Amino acid sequence: MPVESQPIVDEAILDSYRPLQEEGQPDVVTEFIDLFLEDLPGRLSRLRAAVNGGDVKEIRSAAHALKGSSGSVGAAALSGHCALLEANARTGSTEGSSDLLARIEIEASRATAELKRFRRP
Repeated sequence: MPVESQPIVDEAILDSYRPLQEEGQPDVVTEFIDLFLEDLPGRLSRLRAAVNGGDVKEIRSAAHALKGSSGSVGAAALSGHCALLEANARTGSTEGSSDLLARIEIEASRATAELKRFRRP
């Protein structure tokens, strides 16, 4: 599926965690979302520093890490853009990295707003 057609958040991924919910315990999906949102600024900062420094190896590593964490909470579009940046870095090139980073930052903002809607008190 092209990145542009991926949902901001794939609710089915969040729903797949519901069977892990234990009665009387905090909402497991909310906990996953909160952990992701807590880690997101640091992950973006790491990626931004790698892109600004032209460090291909660090771009690949940081994009891979953000791809995985965003995918685990269903932030499909964000994960897809990270995959593109990771693949680009895997070729040894930093060309287009700044543009992809800008798109990742936009998608991170969109994912943050959307994920907050899935939190339960």
